[in-house]
Amino acid sequence: MSPHLTHSFAKNRGTRGVHFYDSANCEFFTWDKVFEVLKNTSFPPTFGDRLVDTVANYDPNKEFVAVSAGGGQVTIEIFRVETL
Repeated sequence: MSPHLTHSFAKNRGTRGVHFYDSANCEFFTWDKVFEVLKNTSFPPTFGDRLVDTVANYDPNKEFVAVSAGGGQVTIEIFRVETL
């Protein structure tokens, strides 16, 4: 995992939203900003529906939703913090 993504996770823990990242950058968008991004981009509707469902149903204190793009593919990922 890249340092900029890890830093974004730590900085935004407990806030519902999505970490959009690539190999060089990471930008965190809160819940309301996610809707704005989906409205103003050309993501396929099924992707938008899947992303909204994912963001609505995760625990922002223990899990992180991230979207990466590369090689013509967009991926939704969920990372979980395990406590001992």
